[in-house]
Amino acid sequence: METSLRFATPLADRRRDAAPLSFERPRRAREAFCQAPLLARCGLLALVLIGCGGGEKDLTVSGRIEADRVRIGSKIGGRIEKVNAEEGDDVKAGEVVIELESAELQAQLAQARALAAQAQAEVDLLAAGARAEDVRRAEGQVNARQAELQLREKGFRPEEVREAEAQLASTKSDLELARKEYERARKLLESATIDREEFDRKRMVLETQQAAAEIARQRLQLRRSGSRPEEISLAKAQLAQAEAELERLKNGARPEEIAAARAALEAGRANATRIESQLAEMRILAPSDAMAETLDLEPGDLVKPGEAAAVLIRKGDNWVRCYVPENRLGLVRPGKKVLITVDSYPGEVFPGIVRWVSAEAEFTPRNVQTSEKRAELVFEMKVDIKEKDGKLRPGMYADVHIGEEAGP
Repeated sequence: METSLRFATPLADRRRDAAPLSFERPRRAREAFCQAPLLARCGLLALVLIGCGGGEKDLTVSGRIEADRVRIGSKIGGRIEKVNAEEGDDVKAGEVVIELESAELQAQLAQARALAAQAQAEVDLLAAGARAEDVRRAEGQVNARQAELQLREKGFRPEEVREAEAQLASTKSDLELARKEYERARKLLESATIDREEFDRKRMVLETQQAAAEIARQRLQLRRSGSRPEEISLAKAQLAQAEAELERLKNGARPEEIAAARAALEAGRANATRIESQLAEMRILAPSDAMAETLDLEPGDLVKPGEAAAVLIRKGDNWVRCYVPENRLGLVRPGKKVLITVDSYPGEVFPGIVRWVSAEAEFTPRNVQTSEKRAELVFEMKVDIKEKDGKLRPGMYADVHIGEEAGP
């Protein structure tokens, strides 16, 4: 019965000394049992029965309740715009705890999306090929260059040559008349019959007619000799350029050009996606239902990249860290069901499951009390608490009762 009564002994009594159990402690346990309410007696009685049925195969170890903590923050950091929770507040999974300023990233995202849209339009343009009107305009340019080349190669028509000859003859007649007028004016000037101004006017008419005659002569010579070789070469080059442009429009873009445009499009989309992921980091979310443990920030504060902005305590994931003596290690294994009691709720029993048992032994920590000798080697053990009412909180001391009746 000593083992069974040890289960019901309050944790505070066991904490006062680590010596073997005395006869006084079972007596106090029996008194507590008699004074407890009916439901509490039932819970304690269950523990007593477990101890009586197992004997040396039962074990009670003490430990502290702990909870998984999550340090949330932003990968890129920034200036805090809004804090949506305070220390001690409950937050839901996916809830925004801290918001960072995102105006700059919003502008960058808009620019990246515009560049991606431009790249998409370029891909569509290359894939669609040239428009029909562009092809027709290029064909017209080719025809015009061909006509120009033919004109240069054939030279001027006979009618144009005769026209140039007639123009030269006309200018020669005008020049001969202007020369006669000039000679007459010169003689009259010598006899003082006309003044100097009239003579100058006759001379100017003569010079004008001489220039016109020279132009007519050069034009006639051009008509008779045809185009120069340089002009013919230029016309051929212009024709080849127009034909190449027409061919390019008909063939469409090269595969390399389309591939380059598509690569630019993918780069634009990737850049937009990168900025979107950075923008998501401006909203620091709660990964699961939790309570804000540390959240000492105000709007305007700066958060460094990768730095913890808040510490959250997960809800529903409480567990007990305790230590099992080396000589009783055979009683526990991952997945084994156990019972848990705490001083805050006398008589209540909470279910638990062994999550993990250390593979390496260590000496008993100073703050751990067990029913075995403190100097023995122990193995650390973590026990998940299967209690959803929120009664058990981190920091509370708890007893873990291990026995065959409590096993799976």
